[in-house]
Amino acid sequence: MADDNEIPHPPTTACFVAGLAGGLAGLAVGHPFVKVRLQTPAARYKGTLDCVISTVRQEKIYGLYRGMASPAAGVAFINALVFGAFNRIMKLQEGNGYANIMVAGMGAGVITSFITCPMELVKVQLQNQTVGHTGPIDCLKRIYTTGGVRACFTGILPTAMRELSFGPYFVTYELTAGLGPILGGGLAGIMAWISTYPADVIKTRIQAEPGKYKGMIDCLRTCYQKEGLSVLFRGMAPTLLRAFPCNAATFFAYTWTMRLLVNEKNEYHVAATYDDKNTAAL
Repeated sequence: MADDNEIPHPPTTACFVAGLAGGLAGLAVGHPFVKVRLQTPAARYKGTLDCVISTVRQEKIYGLYRGMASPAAGVAFINALVFGAFNRIMKLQEGNGYANIMVAGMGAGVITSFITCPMELVKVQLQNQTVGHTGPIDCLKRIYTTGGVRACFTGILPTAMRELSFGPYFVTYELTAGLGPILGGGLAGIMAWISTYPADVIKTRIQAEPGKYKGMIDCLRTCYQKEGLSVLFRGMAPTLLRAFPCNAATFFAYTWTMRLLVNEKNEYHVAATYDDKNTAAL
């Protein structure tokens, strides 16, 4: 890691815009339909391949993209917010060490959880709907009409816990900065998912069947008693396989955009790449 006292932070606005580009690139490469479908119904699919084959057979190719309108509308902004908030929190701290990066990443994740929670609630409801919805807006309206604002944030606690993964995410990328944005970004994505995957499973279960569980602990206890410890890692394999290319694309687009937005002669400590020696050191 570069000398903390010599290398400044990039402009927050530039990080936000570059994060927007990274989010769009990541969305274009990987979509999360398999993860959710494997996590929610206990015995609906035998595995990843069975999930894909059954979905295409029953719903055609369109079935693989069900529920994508909601994340498509917000994932770019969320990614921009993550990078922007991360950079801002780093500026508020006195140091640029790994502990500071961890804190900034986790803080950025918690901030974004208040947006990702309702967005993913809609996505999960659409993907596993038993009552027909005309689209994301209609789904969100029904949720609000039924339970108010509180219902729109169903699963907020496990969502926030999952988003703490942005701490390991940015630290891993800092550690692998010399490998380049593609390899470093891919490894960062894998590490992030490994660090908090069980929280994502619980989040998905709670959002798939609102009202079934009293809370996160009750959901964890119930799922463990009925399905064993393995339930906390259901769907993890396809998630990790998708995490690498998705986050590789995110960081590649992010660093490329940063080169366009900021003077290439300047070198920054985090969130920017300007030469082959210091590759996108987040």
